[in-house]
Amino acid sequence: MSQLRAIGGPNAGMVYELKDVVVLGRALDCQVHIRDLTVSRRHARITRVDERFVIEDLGSGNGTFVNDKGVRQHVLQNGDVIRVCNAKFEFREAEKPADSVTMVAANISSPQIVTTLDANEPLLRQDAQALTTLTNPRELNQMADRLRKLVAVSDAISSILDLDELLPEILNRLFDAFPKAQRAIIMLVDERGGPLVPRAIKRRRQDDDEELKVSRTILQDVIQHRHAVLSHDAMEDQRFKAGLSVANFGIRAMMAAPLVWRGESVGVVYLDSQGIAAFSQSDLELLTGIAGQAAAALGNARLHEELLKRQRFEHDLHLAERIQQSFLPRRIPVLEGFTFAARYDPAYEVGGDFYDFVHLPDQRLGVVVGDVAGKGIGAALYMARLTRDLRYIALSEADPARVLEWMNRAVADSGHDDIFVTLMYAVLDARRGRMTIANAGHMPLVVRRKAAGEVQVLDDRSGLPLGVLPDTTYESELFEFRRGDAVLMFTDGLVEAMNRHREMFGMERLIQVMGAGSSNADALMERALQACQHHVADAPQFDDTTTVAISFDGVRRA
Repeated sequence: MSQLRAIGGPNAGMVYELKDVVVLGRALDCQVHIRDLTVSRRHARITRVDERFVIEDLGSGNGTFVNDKGVRQHVLQNGDVIRVCNAKFEFREAEKPADSVTMVAANISSPQIVTTLDANEPLLRQDAQALTTLTNPRELNQMADRLRKLVAVSDAISSILDLDELLPEILNRLFDAFPKAQRAIIMLVDERGGPLVPRAIKRRRQDDDEELKVSRTILQDVIQHRHAVLSHDAMEDQRFKAGLSVANFGIRAMMAAPLVWRGESVGVVYLDSQGIAAFSQSDLELLTGIAGQAAAALGNARLHEELLKRQRFEHDLHLAERIQQSFLPRRIPVLEGFTFAARYDPAYEVGGDFYDFVHLPDQRLGVVVGDVAGKGIGAALYMARLTRDLRYIALSEADPARVLEWMNRAVADSGHDDIFVTLMYAVLDARRGRMTIANAGHMPLVVRRKAAGEVQVLDDRSGLPLGVLPDTTYESELFEFRRGDAVLMFTDGLVEAMNRHREMFGMERLIQVMGAGSSNADALMERALQACQHHVADAPQFDDTTTVAISFDGVRRA
C-alpha cells in the first residue's frame, strides 16, 4: 500500500497508509493531523485517481509544496517530498507484488464472436437433461466424467465459508480438472464499483516467473455478456486481434468464464496455456459448470462474512449502549422540596441525546439536557465527551451563560465542522427555590404554573447552538418556583415526533397535556410521553427523545 512517511516537523517518524481520500491539516478529524498553528485546518488533500495519487491544495493560507515547488494540484511520483508549512512527508508508492496481474486495455472495432457458452443456465441441469437423450457411449462417458468432476468440485468447496481459503481451493480444483492449464486467476468485481481485482493466482510450475498480463478486452466481454469464452489461438482470434495485449504476451490458448451469482457477474475465472488448442469445447463447458459452483460457494462465503460482520456490529452496538448508559445519571437526585423525573429513549441502540445532573456547592444542582446533531455511535461518542467537559466547567463556573460560552469554544475548537450541539443548562438553587437557565439553541423550557393554572414557554434568550460560531455569547434567565410549579426540559424528538400522516406532535399538544392533571414531576413526564406515543401510534421513531421534569412542592425561602 502507498504511504506517506513524515521526515520532518511535528509528525516526524509517523507513517500513514494512503486510502482513497486523505486530508492533511490541523483539524483533529484529518487523517494526517499536523500539530502546527501555521497549518490550515484542512490544508491539502490526497486522492486516489486510477491507481495514482493526486495532491491538491485546499485553499490553504501558507500553500502546499512538492519538491519545494508550490502546487495547486500535482500527480505524486515515488519519492516526492511534500511540505506543509514545517511538516515534511515523503510519498512512497506501493511496490507491485511479485505475483500481480496487469490488465492492458485494447480497443475493439468490430468484434466477431468465436467459441462462447451461455453461463446463465446451470450446467448440471443441462447435463441432466442431455443424459435422457444421449445414446452414443463415448458421449455418455464424457458426460458422466464431467458430472463427476463437477460433483467433486462442489463437494470440495461448498462447505468452505472463508473467502481466503475458498479461492485457492477453487484454483486447485481447476488445475485438477484441466491438466493443460498453466496459469489460473480468479478476479472479483470491486464491491465499490471499481475494476476487477485479482484475488487468487496459481501457476502450475514453480519456476514460472513470467509477468501475468490479461487483456481487459476479454474480461469486459465475459463480464458484460455473461458468457464463457474459448480461444484456441488468442493471437489469431479476430475478436481480440485489436487487443495486441493478447498477442504480445505469447498466449496461444485461453478460457474465461464469469462467476454469476443471483443474476449478477461478480467475477471471472481465467485459464491460459501456451499450447495451441490446449482447450476444447468440452473444457469450456466444464469450466462454465465449475464457475457456476464456484460462484455459489463465493456467494455463500460472502453471506457468511456479512453475517459475521453484522453479529460483530450488533455486539459492538450493545456494548456501546451499555457504555452510553454508564454516562447517564444512575440515580435521580434527592433535593429537599423538589421532585425529579428523567427518561432517555434513543431512536436506535445509541444516540446523541443526553441529560445529566451535576451536584454543586451550597445546595445547588446543575441540570443539563442536550442534543448532538446526528444519531448513532458517532453522536454517542461525542455526547460522552460533552458530558465530561460540562461537568468539569460547571464545577468552576457559577453562571450558566458562562458555562455555555466555555462549552461553545470547546466544540468549535474540536475540529468537527459538521457537528453542532443544542444544549440547555440550568442551575437549581434549592435554598432560594430558583433556577438560572441558559439556552444554546435548544428546545425552550416549558413551565407549569400550579397557582395560575397556566403553561408558559421560556424562549426569549436562546442563543446559537454550540459550535456554530466560536465567539458566541449567551444570556442567563432567572425563574423562581412557587409551590406546585413544575418545569419540563426536553429534546426535539418529543415535539417533532410524527405519526403515519407525518403530523408532528408539536408544542401546542405538549402545552395542553402539561396544563391538565397533576404537576408532580413523574406524573407530568409520563403524561407528556404517553400523549406523544398515542399521537405517533405505530409510526417508526426517527429521533432520540429525552425528557427531564422538575416539580417544586416545598416552600421557597428568601
